[in-house]
Amino acid sequence: MTRLEYWINSQTQYRIHSPFVFEMYRKVLFARLDKELRTRMLSLMPDEMRLHYQQADWRERKYHEMVYKLKDHYGMQTVCYDADETVLRGGEPEFGTLKVVCRPHRCRARELRWQAQQGNSKYNVSIDLFDVGLLMRQDKLHNQHFLLR
Repeated sequence: MTRLEYWINSQTQYRIHSPFVFEMYRKVLFARLDKELRTRMLSLMPDEMRLHYQQADWRERKYHEMVYKLKDHYGMQTVCYDADETVLRGGEPEFGTLKVVCRPHRCRARELRWQAQQGNSKYNVSIDLFDVGLLMRQDKLHNQHFLLR
């Protein structure tokens, strides 16, 4: 999928009907990191990830910032932290597993892998932000796929 195709097919916050996803969109996904939060994020990162973050381009930085914002807002714990995928486990009892994928549309192979992960029964909600993809398992939500700007 190209960025233009994504832009045409994606929706804004005003077409999100799930209250949980709408709140996540407004408070986490598109919340800006101010200087204090960015400093705290860098201090909590392992040394090798901090170095990777500082050398990364803006798309990969969005991925690392998204992981930090999700962990900070929902009190999640890192299960597996990688340069391409991170798995988080919820701090709240109703929040299950969440996987953050870096640049799922970078190449054809990653696109196919992203589509296969969306169809996996392990996750029931997927949120595609083009540069970052989120897969989550939450029992209260139905199977849904969101393409958000």
